[in-house]
Amino acid sequence: LRTRASAAAPPETSRRALLGLTEPELRQLAVDLGQQQSYRGKQLHDLVYKNRAKQVEEFAYVPKVFREALVGAGWNVGRSPVHHAVTATDGTTKILLKLEDNRLVETVGIPVDDRGTPRLTACVSSQVGCPLRCSFCATGKGGFARNLKGHEIVEQVLAIEESFKHRVTNVVFMGMGEPMLNLKAVLEAHQCLNKELKIGQRMMTISTVGVPNTISKLASHKLQSTLAVSLHAPNQRLRETIVPSAKAYPLEALMDDCKNYFLETGRRVSFEYTLLAGINDEKAHAEELAALLHACGGGYHVNLIPYNPVEGSEYKRPYRKAIQAFVDALESRKITVSVRQTRGLDANAACGQLRNEFQKNPLLESSPPSEPNQLLESSTPSEPSLVPA
Repeated sequence: LRTRASAAAPPETSRRALLGLTEPELRQLAVDLGQQQSYRGKQLHDLVYKNRAKQVEEFAYVPKVFREALVGAGWNVGRSPVHHAVTATDGTTKILLKLEDNRLVETVGIPVDDRGTPRLTACVSSQVGCPLRCSFCATGKGGFARNLKGHEIVEQVLAIEESFKHRVTNVVFMGMGEPMLNLKAVLEAHQCLNKELKIGQRMMTISTVGVPNTISKLASHKLQSTLAVSLHAPNQRLRETIVPSAKAYPLEALMDDCKNYFLETGRRVSFEYTLLAGINDEKAHAEELAALLHACGGGYHVNLIPYNPVEGSEYKRPYRKAIQAFVDALESRKITVSVRQTRGLDANAACGQLRNEFQKNPLLESSPPSEPNQLLESSTPSEPSLVPA
């Protein structure tokens, strides 16, 4: 607790956020700042997580001297303003948040009517950009700036809830960045979302393209969340051309780690596979993929993602006939498969594209927010839904 919520004033460059702290931590912080009443920490908790206050100055029923002590010790709520938002004709909304260092990060809200039950999925980013530079991914083309802090991940979910005026039911760590390269902050955010925002662990999915020695670390936490591994190829040679980082993490080692993850956690691993026309979408690829999964045991699921075109990329989206043939080849070999539903964000659809349009470098302090909630017509290829199957 003392390392997360000690009261000593930090340098201006390391301002600390109340968002992400637990109620016991907030109670201790209140005591550290001279508040004798035990309920002050509970008030902070309610203001941050229930009232959704965005600034300490908005803490209306907290004594002024306490508010001043919080600010003086370098504490803020940890909420960032919306810089830009676009909403597609189906309701899917992509939001750019402007962080305190003027970097932009994307988050996506995806509404679904699940057999009459409304569901809202938040697709959250874990990094500003991504250093892995997968060849088909818009995020990597925009470069990498830094890891996100835990509260900067949590606040994306709050921004989605405020945009939709609806509770988020599912969270997928499938936005900008590689979650396993920022595992500490991802786990902090996961715990906060579960304990403070009451989103069930089984309603969350953590995605990875594969980083050596991290899947075993994740398994040791025994989370009840789904691990989604971005495979994109059925063999090492092809995978290296699509996912450059695969050179440091052979497919055989990755699959062994996935098998061990299932054995240690009892949770099924889902495999993401982006279909690229003429590259990895042939029937022979599907047959090889099925053999790879059967060799690692049973219980696996493949989520096929028809490629969403990115400006400047040589890749193309497969035709429906090719997609269906791939599905049929997997299902005939007893592999559970789904095709990610195409929907949402009719322009700048791929992950990272909207951020790339608005930012290559940190924004100037005077950069104004764009007009939010611009409605876009669905006249161009749209984004695959990020709702886990």
